[in-house]
Amino acid sequence: MKVKLDENISAVAKDLLAEFGYDADTVADEGMAGVSDPHLFKTCQVEQRLLITFDIGFGDVRVYPPAQHAGIVLLRLSDQQPQATLDVLRRVLLSQDLAQLDRSLCVVTEDRVRIRHS
Repeated sequence: MKVKLDENISAVAKDLLAEFGYDADTVADEGMAGVSDPHLFKTCQVEQRLLITFDIGFGDVRVYPPAQHAGIVLLRLSDQQPQATLDVLRRVLLSQDLAQLDRSLCVVTEDRVRIRHS
């Protein structure tokens, strides 16, 4: 499973994803910092990568219909510090196979995971 971390996610999360066997790229590593959401979305579609982001715009299923992508994990955390984010991501990775999120919007809070399939 291939994953792309948006620029608002700590690059340390790439190592965490690798621990769980995922092929992760970061927006920053690819020199895509500051690109528009539609451009990032299109790149994820072409690369068939699930996107992990804090950007609530990606939660709009009218603009980013689940049937048109490899999955979006939208983190809705009150504490977005790197360690808090890693803790929540680790919990998600222990409970979810990201491959099962293909064509889904997954909204993650500190205490809940909601999945909307296509």
